[in-house]
Amino acid sequence: MKLGEIVEILINIRDEYNFSRKQDAAVCAACNILAELPNMAEDSDIKAALDRLCHNPRR
Repeated sequence: MKLGEIVEILINIRDEYNFSRKQDAAVCAACNILAELPNMAEDSDIKAALDRLCHNPRR
């Protein structure tokens, strides 16, 4: 799934449900983080890159 699609789904869910302020803030934060990544990137590619970064941090 493309990251842009994930953000769109999260926004739709946010619009459909009555979230608490904390939940709403969490969804907004997630969307903002995802919006900083390449919009057309596949989620599996981003996950693989993050896994490599977390398991092999530069020192």
